[in-house]
Amino acid sequence: MIFDEFNSRIGLSAKAANANDNLFMAQLFYSTKPFFYGLGLPREVVDTMLAQQYQLQQASYREQYPNANTYILFYQQQTIGKVMLDISEYRIHLVDLIMIPSMRGQGFGSATLANIKQEAIKRHLPVGLSVEAENTRAKKLYLQHGFKFESCSETHELMRWDGLT
Repeated sequence: MIFDEFNSRIGLSAKAANANDNLFMAQLFYSTKPFFYGLGLPREVVDTMLAQQYQLQQASYREQYPNANTYILFYQQQTIGKVMLDISEYRIHLVDLIMIPSMRGQGFGSATLANIKQEAIKRHLPVGLSVEAENTRAKKLYLQHGFKFESCSETHELMRWDGLT
């Protein structure tokens, strides 16, 4: 498993996600969409909209990345996030990386990216990802880790790390 040698010296570990993790992963997704709750709609309507958005995202991931693996991230035995990777003979694609709100900005995303980059170096592969255009915080993190912009659409920007940066 890619995270066998994860950063245990700072208390980070990972395990392959399973069906018992579905609620946690849905809640992680919801935590990235706080603006929905500011729309002035009843909470039940927002919850339904987010659940539908999450199901659409998961279906899209299954279609685009049928061989991807999802891992649950832990800090000192506390569940703190998830990472989804699609590894092929040509690249490692970072499909999704989310930390719970209370753990954002504390270096766990950086530690996860460092681990992914180490694996990419071992395999002699680039790392690619797609980030929402408005997600400035994530883009800043990726740029700090040497990712470069490749292309963009109205909603997303493709980034790549090739190990030479």
